[in-house]
Amino acid sequence: MDLIKKPTGIDSLDQVLRGGLPCGSLVLLLGETGAGDFEFMVSSIARLLRMPRQNGINIPNKVCYISFTRGKEDILKEVALSFPEFYKVMKDRLEFKDFSNAFFAQSFIPVNWRLSQKKELTFESLRWDKEEEDLMAGLIDYLDKNAKDSIVVIDSLTVLVQYCLSRMEWKDLIIFLRGLQKASKQWEGIVYAMLCEGIFEKGKQEEIQECVDGVMAFEWDKQETSKRQRIMYFKKFRGLLPILDESNIVNFETQISSQRGFEVSNIKTVRGR
Repeated sequence: MDLIKKPTGIDSLDQVLRGGLPCGSLVLLLGETGAGDFEFMVSSIARLLRMPRQNGINIPNKVCYISFTRGKEDILKEVALSFPEFYKVMKDRLEFKDFSNAFFAQSFIPVNWRLSQKKELTFESLRWDKEEEDLMAGLIDYLDKNAKDSIVVIDSLTVLVQYCLSRMEWKDLIIFLRGLQKASKQWEGIVYAMLCEGIFEKGKQEEIQECVDGVMAFEWDKQETSKRQRIMYFKKFRGLLPILDESNIVNFETQISSQRGFEVSNIKTVRGR
């Protein structure tokens, strides 16, 4: 049985992975602050949006970006400043879902702070809709309608977990993540979920990692050098680790530039092999 894959869009990485990531994967992007998880995600989806359809390459149907606290213009402004080459394609073709109204609905944050764009406040605008009353139900409904054969970005799982923990038990959150992992197999796309390293206690972070198919870790190299170096490695990935083990790959040195975005620049292998 052939394993169907979707490319990440990062050519230097897809070559090592022999085509990309297995379809139907829930992938955790576990990142230290500034270590490259956001830049990987932006580079990946922008390149996939620009990639022409051709035989032999499984291009996603669309790319869906889900945010819980940031509006589309805020995200695009950051992309424009960091990666001007990616801005236009993301502006024109990225499907963006902003859940910030639902996220802040029952908090003390004033309405005019949480609106993505300046709008005149009316009585109607102050009413809660069904999505604001139940963010999780709105999220599940959106995924069911849009995740099929798509790349989905959840920005961020850190924020979603913090939101859920104020409203449900930890065990219920884990059940949701396991359900998301199971549903991703039916959608046959890729779901990226971004999680900030070190926010949650080690045991809880490990439990989250157990609920996903793959964990891509983005870290700063701890070795003392004159220049800080970002590295990326796969902590786990069903269907991919044997490929990496065959080549004795330990981790990837990465580079980030405004022209090319995120790139794998060097592959570190097990010494002596």
